[in-house]
Amino acid sequence: MRSLVIGRGLAEHLRMLSMGRSEETGLCLGIGNRVLALEPAENVLRSPTEFMANPLDIVAGYAVAENLGVEVVALYHTHPGGLPVPSDKDAEGMRLWPLPWIIASRSGLRAWVLSNDAPEEIAIEIV
Repeated sequence: MRSLVIGRGLAEHLRMLSMGRSEETGLCLGIGNRVLALEPAENVLRSPTEFMANPLDIVAGYAVAENLGVEVVALYHTHPGGLPVPSDKDAEGMRLWPLPWIIASRSGLRAWVLSNDAPEEIAIEIV
């Protein structure tokens, strides 16, 4: 089972983002399975129930990672009115972006990967 390691401050920041009115999204930058920074992307839908990341922000996030000598290790988004579990649309997105997905909500922070065409939870270690 894969896992992600994230600092307490970054984890708290993700939880704070989940308190907003619309879904927030972005990239997690780091090395290996360690998340070192968050690179936000505009949710062009500005919706409380779905998101679409601004493609220009995603390209910029990958450029930031390259410039810093790190990689994109995961994606994140929030479920401000729901649970930190993948929706059907999230599962579709996971097929297109086969990275770990961190989902933050008011009730917690969880991470997922697509395994055998279904979301599988992976551990998050907060340090």
